[in-house]
Amino acid sequence: MDEMRNARRVMVDNQIRTFDVTDQAVLAAFETVPREAFVAPADRKIAYSDRPLAVGTGTASRPMLPPLILARLLQALEARPGETALDVLGGSGYAAALCAAMGLEATLLESEAGHLEMAGKALAEAEIAVTLAPVAAGLTATSGASLPAGGFDCILVNGAAEVEPSGLFPLMAEGGRLAIILRESGASRAMLYVKRSGTIGRRRIFDVQAAILPGFERKPVFEF
Repeated sequence: MDEMRNARRVMVDNQIRTFDVTDQAVLAAFETVPREAFVAPADRKIAYSDRPLAVGTGTASRPMLPPLILARLLQALEARPGETALDVLGGSGYAAALCAAMGLEATLLESEAGHLEMAGKALAEAEIAVTLAPVAAGLTATSGASLPAGGFDCILVNGAAEVEPSGLFPLMAEGGRLAIILRESGASRAMLYVKRSGTIGRRRIFDVQAAILPGFERKPVFEF
């Protein structure tokens, strides 16, 4: 146990702090939440390394965002204790657990049944309360999800999209923020969307590469 606590501290100091993450609530969450509970059993010993890890197997396999990228996205959301947070396609629930550790009411939105099962076990092991919300496999960036509209202060999309996540905009509360990695016009950037007076604005946070999430790809255009 002490070994894992030390590994978390090293991860925070050597990976996360060096990527311009200064928010104390974010840093404390990463130092508290046991990432080893949210990775595949075979990866527990390397849960805090900078090696790329994934959850699920076969076609359901999905890369986890590296801690430094996840931390920077969470920092950009400027979350405050008591706010609501939605972790979109969060896999095993690590990001949702971090949100809960920051004092947010966190919900995990996931389309893979195996990921949800893993998340339930991981959250129970970590003793962290997160609401699990299964969603149909047809979730896309533009179609969104059948959740109560306008209810979330913070939305974190756990990966990249090739189109704007307009289907998630109705899930943003007034003043809500949405962080996602967007690949467009040959560039890949972390973007922050903010809802003010019913209007969605956006700004670039930082440049970064990430895998495109299922359902968040650009549809091919056929020319005749």
